[in-house]
Amino acid sequence: MRVESRLADVEFKFGPIRREGNYLVIASAPEQTMASKVFVSPADVMSFLGKFLRSPSAWWWLLGLPVFYFRAKGEKPVDESRSPW
Repeated sequence: MRVESRLADVEFKFGPIRREGNYLVIASAPEQTMASKVFVSPADVMSFLGKFLRSPSAWWWLLGLPVFYFRAKGEKPVDESRSPW
């Protein structure tokens, strides 16, 4: 997953996922150079689902997901040493 902002552009690879109280905590993969965590609240999930379910683009993306996934698997791997991320 790629996160772009004014502060930084970060490639986030999912690592361990656990629950802390009411939060879902998603840690970055151990092999990433910058360790990070994402804290997801129940309100975050409900907001996301509400926006996703009302978005025609999201539904089209979901329907195309199998094609996108297998197309990406068949692509030549990116040389990480040459990546700006």
